[in-house]
Amino acid sequence: MKPASEKNLSPLAICISALVSGVSIDAVAAELEIIEVKAQKRAQAQQTIPVAVSVLGESALERLDVKNFDDVTRVSPSLTVEHGDDPQSSSIRMRGVGTSAYSIGVESSVAVVVDEVPLMMAAQAFSNLTDIQQVEVLRGPQGTLFGKNASAGVVNVTTKAPSPDFEGRVEAGLTSDDEVKGLITLSGPASDTLSYRINGYYKDRDGYLNNLTTGEKENGEKSHGLRGKLLWYATDELDATLIYDISHIEGGSTPTWVDAEEGVVGEGEVPGEDNRNVRRDIPNEFETDQSLAVLKLNYNINDDLVFTSVSSFQSFEQAAIADADLTDVAIEDAFPPFLQERFNPLGLTGPQVEQKGYIDADAFTQELRLTGTLFEKFEFITGLFYSDQSVYRDFDRKPLVFVLDKWDAQADSESIALFGQGAYEISESTFVDVGLRFNHEKISVDFNDYYANGYVLNPTSAATFSGNDDQDAVTGKVALRHFLENGTMIFGSVSTGYKGQAYDVASGFTQNDADNPIGEETSVSYELGIKGFSDSRNFSYEIIAFMTDFEDYQAQGGRNDENGAPVFTLNNVGELRTKGIETEFSYQATDALRLDASIAYTDAVIESFVNAPCYGGQTEAEGCTLSADIEGLNVQDLSGHDLNNSPDFKYNLAAYWEQPAQGYEFSWFAQASYQWQDDVSYDLYGDPLNRQEAYGIANAGVGIVDNQDRYKVTVFVNNLFDENYSMGYTNYDERFQGLTALSKRWSRGAMRYFGVNVSYRF
Repeated sequence: MKPASEKNLSPLAICISALVSGVSIDAVAAELEIIEVKAQKRAQAQQTIPVAVSVLGESALERLDVKNFDDVTRVSPSLTVEHGDDPQSSSIRMRGVGTSAYSIGVESSVAVVVDEVPLMMAAQAFSNLTDIQQVEVLRGPQGTLFGKNASAGVVNVTTKAPSPDFEGRVEAGLTSDDEVKGLITLSGPASDTLSYRINGYYKDRDGYLNNLTTGEKENGEKSHGLRGKLLWYATDELDATLIYDISHIEGGSTPTWVDAEEGVVGEGEVPGEDNRNVRRDIPNEFETDQSLAVLKLNYNINDDLVFTSVSSFQSFEQAAIADADLTDVAIEDAFPPFLQERFNPLGLTGPQVEQKGYIDADAFTQELRLTGTLFEKFEFITGLFYSDQSVYRDFDRKPLVFVLDKWDAQADSESIALFGQGAYEISESTFVDVGLRFNHEKISVDFNDYYANGYVLNPTSAATFSGNDDQDAVTGKVALRHFLENGTMIFGSVSTGYKGQAYDVASGFTQNDADNPIGEETSVSYELGIKGFSDSRNFSYEIIAFMTDFEDYQAQGGRNDENGAPVFTLNNVGELRTKGIETEFSYQATDALRLDASIAYTDAVIESFVNAPCYGGQTEAEGCTLSADIEGLNVQDLSGHDLNNSPDFKYNLAAYWEQPAQGYEFSWFAQASYQWQDDVSYDLYGDPLNRQEAYGIANAGVGIVDNQDRYKVTVFVNNLFDENYSMGYTNYDERFQGLTALSKRWSRGAMRYFGVNVSYRF
C-alpha cells in the first residue's frame, strides 16, 4: 500500500514551488533526498505522513553544525527553548506552549524521545548531540502514539546504529571563548552476527562573566559522555539492540545587573545590557549525571507482521547551588548588631543567602507493539506501554530568617497505556488514519517541611504531607490525506493531547496541596497541510495551518512575597489558544548550492485566566486589583493577553555551498544561517520589564572537505554581528526594599566567537 509519492508532481505543486521560491526550478540540479522518519513509530517517507514534522538528517546535522539541543531551533522555528538557572528549571516549547515548572511533580508539555524511549524530565534533553542519525520535531499534540506528556509536541532523537563495516571518526575543536572539545567514534563488526558502535566526547569551556569577588569565571561548561551500542542478529527473524548512554555536565547560569541603584550593585559592577561583571560570594553552579540503558527486540513474525519490545531504565541526578541574595555581602555585615539576633538567630557567618538543591530521579519503561499490514489496504500499529518513575528532591535555603527554607520530597508516578493507530486505503490515492490511546496513571507525593513550625529547624519532627490520586484519560487522532495525480499530498487532521494532573511540589507545600493536585492539561488540535516536491525533485515544501485549544494549561510564574523571598506557584491557566502557519522549503539550486528556509507565524493567546497573580510591583492602574473571588488576594485578568515566551513571528534561513577545488583532492565549502524572532515577553504574568526585543543571529563558516569525505576543516563564527539578547529578566526591587534591581540571564549565543573544527574519518 504505497501512495504515489515517487511520481512527478502536479502542476499545482509546480506553481506553489515557483511562488514560494521566487527562483526558477527548471535548472538541472541534484535531487533532494527522500527522508524517512519515525514520527509514527515506523519508517515512512516524510512527505507521505499527515504529521507536521521538521527533520534534521545526518547531512543536515553536519551542514548546520547542530551540536546541542538549542541548535535544533535552527530547523524548526516553532520550537523554542527557555533556560533557567539549571537544566531542571529550563523548558522546551512548541508553538508557544511548554511547561516551565519548579515542581518535580509535573511533566513537560513537549516530550523528548531518545532511541524510542521517552525521557522522564526535560532537563535530560539539555546535553550534547553527538553521533546522531536524525532529529525529528513533531509539532502539535502527539498523545496517541507518544503518550501523556506530548500535549504540545515531541522531539524524537535517533542515534546512529552500528555499521556493518569498520569505520571511525575523530574530531577536535577550539573557539575564541576558550572552548576545547574532542570526539571519537568507532564502529564495525565483532562477528558475522554482532556489530558495535562506541562514541565518546569531552568539552571544556571557560565562563564569560567575571566574578570580581572570587576572581573566577562564571557560566562556563564542562561535559563528557559515552555511548555504546551492540546490534545482534540472533536469527533471520530476530535482532536485538543494546544501548548504554552516560553523560556528565558541569555548568552555571549567573545573572548580571542590567539596571540597579547604589546599594544593590557592588564595586566594579556597572549595570547595563553588556555588563559581564558580578559580585557573588557563592557561584551559581550545577552538576548533572544521567544514564540511559535500552534493550530493543524486533521479531519478524512474517512478511506482514513485526513484534517489537523496547525496555529501558534511566536515571538523572542534579546538584545545584546559587547565591540567592545576589551580592557578596556576608551575613555578619548585612545588619547592625542589634538586628543580628532577629535576622540571624543561629549566629551564622559567611554568605548571606545560600541556596542548594539536589534531585535524584529514575524511571523504568516497557513498550510492546505489533506493526503490520492486513488485507493489503490496512496498515496498523498497536501496543502496550508501562512506566514507573520516581523523583526525589532536597532543597535548603539559609540563613536569613525571612527566606529560611528546608524541605525534601518524593513524587512518584505509574502509568499504563493501550494504544493503536491504523491507515486504511480508501482508494489508490486517498487514505484515512485513525488512532486511539487509553491511559491510566497513579501519582503520589511525600513532603517533609523542616521549617514549617515557627521557622525552627528540627529534622526529627518535620511537618509531613502526603497524597495520592489516579486518573484515566483517552486521546486520539483522525486524519484524511489525499495524493494528487503526481504525488503532492494534502491532508487534514484532528488530534488530542493530555498531560496528567500534577503536584506543585515546591516551597510552601501543604496538606491542602497534597489533597488537591493541579488539574490535567488537555489539548485539541486542527491541522491542514500540503507537502510535495517539484517536478525535478530539487525543491520540497511543507505548508501547515494549525489551531490548537488547551484547557487547564499548566503554567508556573514567580513573584516575591512581602519579605522579598521568591515564591513560585503552579497554576491551571483556564483556556489557551495557539494558531498559525508553518512553512518549510528546501531548494537544491545547483549541484553546489542548497538553500533551506523555515518560517512560523504563531499567535498564542490566553483565552481565560481571570484570577492571575499580579507581577511584582504591579499597580492598580496597571490592572492589579483585589480579587472578588479570593479574599485578600490581589489579582489581574490576563484573558486575551499573549502567552509568554512565544514570538509571533520567527524564521530560519540557511545556505550551503560546496565546490571541488580544481586539481586537488578536496572541495571548498561555505555555510551560513540566519535566525530571527519577534519580540517576546518571558513572564507569564506580563511584567513589562521582562521583555526581549526582536533580534536576529547570523552564523557562518568556511572550510575544506576531502573528496572521499575523510577529513574536514571548518572555520566558523557564531553571532557574526555580535547581537546581544537576554534569555530572561528578573525584577528584584522588592527584595532590595524598593531599590531598582533588574537582572539579566545570559546566553553564550548572545556573544560573537570564532572557532575551528577538524574531523577525520577512517
